[in-house]
Amino acid sequence: MPAVEGSLDDPPIVLRQDRLKLSLMCLSLTVVGGLILLIPVTVYTPWHLIFLGILGLCIVTFGAVAVRPATLILDPHGLIWRQTFRTFEYPWSAFTRFYVLSRRRQFTVVVGELTHEGPPKPAWRRFLTGSLELGSLWELPPQRVADVLNEARARWAVPAREA
Repeated sequence: MPAVEGSLDDPPIVLRQDRLKLSLMCLSLTVVGGLILLIPVTVYTPWHLIFLGILGLCIVTFGAVAVRPATLILDPHGLIWRQTFRTFEYPWSAFTRFYVLSRRRQFTVVVGELTHEGPPKPAWRRFLTGSLELGSLWELPPQRVADVLNEARARWAVPAREA
């Protein structure tokens, strides 16, 4: 399957996360969990069981993400971001630009800068606006994903009305 389906002339454009990279993350978490289980414990306390339960839940979640990776669907109406457990839809007018953010030189994520349109959010929720991280581990390099998103936004976004 190609890394990108569709084009600007033949929408929709579909971008997917890489199943191999996600599977390797799941496998590494499973190995760490297995190594932790090898540590001899004479008596399991409730904290041990809680930790093992959380570890098992994380392994199952990463496995589900590896089976059904996130996709970005770009069409003239906007951006649809399908994750394993949720789907988000954003119009092109919700974004000002897309860029790549590197965290500690280990993880590189694609970020969409949101506009501040719409009703004001109450108190603490104001801090949650400003940017939208679209994740990492895409089949394409992060800079290419940001470039495709910026090209689609430039082509399909409705120009703002001038006052």
